[in-house]
Amino acid sequence: MRGALSANIIRRHRSYYLPSMTGIATAVWDNDAGVPSPAIVARHREHMGHQLAGVELLEGTYPFTLAQSVRTVRLNRYLSQMTDPTHRRGFITDPEGSYAAHGLTEEEKALLRARDWRGLIRYGVIFFGLEKFAAVLGIPNAAVYAGMRGQTLEEFQKTRNAPDALYSVAGGKA
Repeated sequence: MRGALSANIIRRHRSYYLPSMTGIATAVWDNDAGVPSPAIVARHREHMGHQLAGVELLEGTYPFTLAQSVRTVRLNRYLSQMTDPTHRRGFITDPEGSYAAHGLTEEEKALLRARDWRGLIRYGVIFFGLEKFAAVLGIPNAAVYAGMRGQTLEEFQKTRNAPDALYSVAGGKA
């Protein structure tokens, strides 16, 4: 975060938690710099726009915009809830009923039914949601990556340094 805050900051909260092998640190800071001038804000927005101009034209790049975030919040929440046993059970036993209960659109349902990983990313699904969805389906992460590249799992694994390694947030050899 170097350079992201002014020299005038106030620490509101800090904590550290070590649940297993990796510590989790949280810090909340308030920027006490005052309101920047409209000219500085305009110059900064122009600079950001210049850096991002045309990024959507790069093959394999799917920018996640504020508008896309708003449009896809329902589907991203649905996938995020896959960590909840009741939600997960509802999806496994009756996917169509689960989709309907959460108000998913026909486009969203079609993407989920097809396990269209690249389509889901293009649509605006956050990768961590895909990871949870794949875990519930018993699909390793490498199969998701392969699908995004238009490859079979076997083709994708041949491009890896450890071709026999499969990983899933579900644990084990997925």
